[in-house]
Amino acid sequence: MSQDLGLRERKKLETRRAIADVAMDMFAERGFDAVTVADIAAAANVSTKTVFNYFATKEDIFLHRRELIEEDLVRAVRSRAPGESILSVVRAHTLETAERLRHVSPERRAAYRKILQSAPTLLTRFRQLAQNREEALARLLAEETGADGDEVEPFIVAALLGVLNRLAFCGVTGWPNGKRRTPVKITEEIESAFTLLERGLGNYGVKK
Repeated sequence: MSQDLGLRERKKLETRRAIADVAMDMFAERGFDAVTVADIAAAANVSTKTVFNYFATKEDIFLHRRELIEEDLVRAVRSRAPGESILSVVRAHTLETAERLRHVSPERRAAYRKILQSAPTLLTRFRQLAQNREEALARLLAEETGADGDEVEPFIVAALLGVLNRLAFCGVTGWPNGKRRTPVKITEEIESAFTLLERGLGNYGVKK
């Protein structure tokens, strides 16, 4: 039974990935707003209902990998080992994410930036994902450190960690100042930023 469940889950993941891959190609070719969910369903050889079974909105199709990464970060912080600080976990997650994204082809990165910047609804959803992650992190930090509900410290720390974690995506989404960075340079700047914060947050939230 567990093997059957594993197979079903793998098939679901494959279907979800296939829909997203087809959609990305269509978004890059025709533009995000010009592609409908029905178009995606037809190209992926599934029903529109099936697409909506996997994705609540068209924006979710485009951003689903980003959402998975955001969720994974919160899980990593929650499950860190005793004696491990929150900062060290977020640092490792950020560097791992940057390493994975550096293998995305330049063409794919350029297409992603073009699609993201051309659709206001995507930018809104993109920022909402980051905000949701920061709020989830803040709640977790408050719970683990015993902070009162009206204390701002967990939210400040979560916001800082969120900014640092977003550095991993700059190779795909673009750097805030518009300048291009090589993958090696991005990794160096992530390391530098976390080293800077280590002075003040190195012992914050170390698990007992």
